[in-house]
Amino acid sequence: MASDFNRRETTAELSGKVLKRLRKEFNLVSSEVWVDEAHRVDFVAYRPGSGYANASAERGTFCFVEVKSCMDDFTSGHGRTFEGDENWLVCPRELADALHEKMQLPRNCKVVCPDAAGRLRVAYDTSEYGQSSRKLSTAALLCQMILDSAESWRTSREVFYSEGGAE
Repeated sequence: MASDFNRRETTAELSGKVLKRLRKEFNLVSSEVWVDEAHRVDFVAYRPGSGYANASAERGTFCFVEVKSCMDDFTSGHGRTFEGDENWLVCPRELADALHEKMQLPRNCKVVCPDAAGRLRVAYDTSEYGQSSRKLSTAALLCQMILDSAESWRTSREVFYSEGGAE
Protein backbone atom coordinates (compact mmCIF):
# COMPACT_ATOMS: atom_id res chain seq x y z
CA MET A 1 0.00 0.00 0.00
CA ALA A 2 2.79 2.44 0.86
CA SER A 3 4.21 1.94 -2.61
CA ASP A 4 0.90 2.84 -4.27
CA PHE A 5 0.58 5.86 -2.00
CA ASN A 6 4.10 7.05 -2.88
CA ARG A 7 3.38 6.51 -6.56
CA ARG A 8 0.16 8.57 -6.40
CA GLU A 9 1.87 11.25 -4.32
CA THR A 10 4.81 11.50 -6.74
CA THR A 11 2.47 11.62 -9.74
CA ALA A 12 0.38 14.37 -8.13
CA GLU A 13 3.46 16.42 -7.24
CA LEU A 14 4.97 16.11 -10.73
CA SER A 15 1.59 16.85 -12.36
CA GLY A 16 1.25 20.05 -10.33
CA LYS A 17 4.68 21.22 -11.48
CA VAL A 18 3.86 20.32 -15.09
CA LEU A 19 0.57 22.20 -15.05
CA LYS A 20 2.20 25.31 -13.57
CA ARG A 21 4.95 25.31 -16.22
CA LEU A 22 2.64 24.57 -19.15
CA ARG A 23 0.27 27.36 -18.14
CA LYS A 24 3.20 29.79 -18.27
CA GLU A 25 4.48 28.62 -21.67
CA PHE A 26 1.33 27.67 -23.64
CA ASN A 27 -2.02 29.31 -24.40
CA LEU A 28 -4.28 26.28 -23.95
CA VAL A 29 -3.59 23.38 -21.60
CA SER A 30 -5.74 20.28 -21.10
CA SER A 31 -5.32 17.25 -18.86
CA GLU A 32 -6.14 13.60 -19.55
CA VAL A 33 -6.79 14.14 -23.26
CA TRP A 34 -8.05 11.21 -25.33
CA VAL A 35 -6.28 11.61 -28.68
CA ASP A 36 -7.90 8.46 -30.07
CA GLU A 37 -9.92 5.53 -28.73
CA ALA A 38 -6.90 3.82 -27.20
CA HIS A 39 -4.58 6.64 -26.10
CA ARG A 40 -4.96 9.18 -23.33
CA VAL A 41 -2.22 11.75 -22.73
CA ASP A 42 -1.66 13.22 -19.26
CA PHE A 43 -1.36 16.78 -20.62
CA VAL A 44 -1.60 18.38 -24.05
CA ALA A 45 -0.62 22.03 -24.40
CA TYR A 46 -0.99 24.31 -27.42
CA ARG A 47 0.72 27.55 -28.46
CA PRO A 48 -0.25 29.27 -31.75
CA GLY A 49 2.49 30.21 -34.19
CA SER A 50 3.14 33.76 -35.29
CA GLY A 51 1.28 35.61 -38.03
CA TYR A 52 -2.38 36.08 -38.89
CA ALA A 53 -5.04 34.13 -37.02
CA ASN A 54 -5.67 31.23 -39.41
CA ALA A 55 -2.04 30.76 -40.39
CA SER A 56 -0.79 31.11 -36.82
CA ALA A 57 -3.24 28.46 -35.63
CA GLU A 58 -2.03 25.98 -38.24
CA ARG A 59 1.63 26.70 -37.41
CA GLY A 60 0.99 26.21 -33.71
CA THR A 61 2.86 23.82 -31.46
CA PHE A 62 1.33 20.94 -29.51
CA CYS A 63 3.23 19.57 -26.54
CA PHE A 64 2.33 16.09 -25.27
CA VAL A 65 3.35 15.39 -21.68
CA GLU A 66 3.38 12.03 -19.94
CA VAL A 67 4.04 11.90 -16.19
CA LYS A 68 5.64 8.73 -14.79
CA SER A 69 6.42 8.22 -11.11
CA CYS A 70 8.53 5.04 -11.24
CA MET A 71 9.77 2.22 -13.49
CA ASP A 72 6.60 0.14 -12.89
CA ASP A 73 4.53 3.11 -14.04
CA PHE A 74 6.74 3.59 -17.11
CA THR A 75 6.62 -0.09 -18.12
CA SER A 76 2.89 -0.52 -17.40
CA GLY A 77 2.08 -0.21 -21.10
CA HIS A 78 -0.10 2.85 -20.54
CA GLY A 79 0.61 6.50 -21.14
CA ARG A 80 3.52 6.51 -23.54
CA THR A 81 1.86 8.52 -26.28
CA PHE A 82 4.49 10.87 -27.67
CA GLU A 83 2.70 12.19 -30.76
CA GLY A 84 3.08 15.95 -30.38
CA ASP A 85 5.27 18.56 -32.00
CA GLU A 86 7.11 18.52 -28.66
CA ASN A 87 7.03 15.57 -26.28
CA TRP A 88 7.97 15.51 -22.62
CA LEU A 89 8.37 12.61 -20.24
CA VAL A 90 8.25 14.09 -16.74
CA CYS A 91 9.63 11.83 -14.03
CA PRO A 92 11.92 11.68 -10.99
CA ARG A 93 15.62 11.97 -11.85
CA GLU A 94 16.28 8.41 -10.64
CA LEU A 95 13.86 7.04 -13.24
CA ALA A 96 15.37 9.20 -15.99
CA ASP A 97 18.86 7.97 -15.15
CA ALA A 98 17.71 4.33 -15.05
CA LEU A 99 16.01 4.69 -18.45
CA HIS A 100 19.17 6.27 -19.85
CA GLU A 101 21.39 3.49 -18.47
CA LYS A 102 19.08 0.82 -19.92
CA MET A 103 18.85 2.73 -23.23
CA GLN A 104 15.06 2.95 -22.84
CA LEU A 105 14.58 6.69 -23.22
CA PRO A 106 11.63 7.43 -25.51
CA ARG A 107 12.48 8.70 -28.99
CA ASN A 108 11.81 12.30 -30.00
CA CYS A 109 11.23 13.31 -26.40
CA LYS A 110 12.60 15.61 -23.72
CA VAL A 111 12.96 13.89 -20.36
CA VAL A 112 12.17 16.52 -17.75
CA CYS A 113 12.91 16.13 -14.03
CA PRO A 114 12.74 18.34 -10.95
CA ASP A 115 16.11 19.81 -9.96
CA ALA A 116 17.29 20.20 -6.34
CA ALA A 117 15.10 23.31 -6.00
CA GLY A 118 12.06 21.52 -7.44
CA ARG A 119 12.06 23.30 -10.81
CA LEU A 120 11.50 21.18 -13.91
CA ARG A 121 14.64 20.89 -16.05
CA VAL A 122 15.52 18.88 -19.14
CA ALA A 123 17.69 15.95 -18.05
CA TYR A 124 17.88 14.14 -21.42
CA ASP A 125 16.79 15.18 -24.89
CA THR A 126 16.24 12.64 -27.67
CA SER A 127 14.19 15.03 -29.79
CA GLU A 128 15.35 15.93 -33.24
CA TYR A 129 15.21 19.65 -34.02
CA GLY A 130 12.13 20.48 -36.06
CA GLN A 131 10.94 16.85 -36.09
CA SER A 132 7.27 16.51 -35.14
CA SER A 133 5.57 13.23 -34.21
CA ARG A 134 2.11 14.72 -34.66
CA LYS A 135 -0.45 12.48 -36.36
CA LEU A 136 -3.61 14.56 -35.94
CA SER A 137 -4.44 17.91 -37.54
CA THR A 138 -4.51 21.16 -35.59
CA ALA A 139 -8.31 21.23 -35.67
CA ALA A 140 -8.61 17.62 -34.50
CA LEU A 141 -6.22 18.10 -31.58
CA LEU A 142 -7.82 21.37 -30.47
CA CYS A 143 -11.20 19.65 -30.56
CA GLN A 144 -9.88 16.76 -28.46
CA MET A 145 -8.35 19.19 -25.96
CA ILE A 146 -11.64 21.01 -25.50
CA LEU A 147 -14.19 18.22 -25.80
CA ASP A 148 -12.46 15.02 -24.71
CA SER A 149 -10.32 15.95 -21.72
CA ALA A 150 -10.73 16.06 -17.95
CA GLU A 151 -10.04 19.82 -17.70
CA SER A 152 -8.86 22.65 -19.93
CA TRP A 153 -7.31 26.00 -19.07
CA ARG A 154 -6.95 29.03 -21.32
CA THR A 155 -3.81 30.70 -20.10
CA SER A 156 -3.28 33.75 -22.32
CA ARG A 157 -5.53 36.15 -20.42
CA GLU A 158 -2.59 38.28 -19.22
CA VAL A 159 -1.67 38.95 -22.86
CA PHE A 160 -4.89 40.96 -23.28
CA TYR A 161 -4.86 42.87 -20.02
CA SER A 162 -2.09 44.88 -18.45
CA GLU A 163 -1.09 43.89 -14.95
CA GLY A 164 -2.72 46.91 -13.34
CA GLY A 165 -5.33 47.52 -16.06
CA ALA A 166 -9.05 47.05 -16.03
CA GLU A 167 -10.70 43.86 -17.16
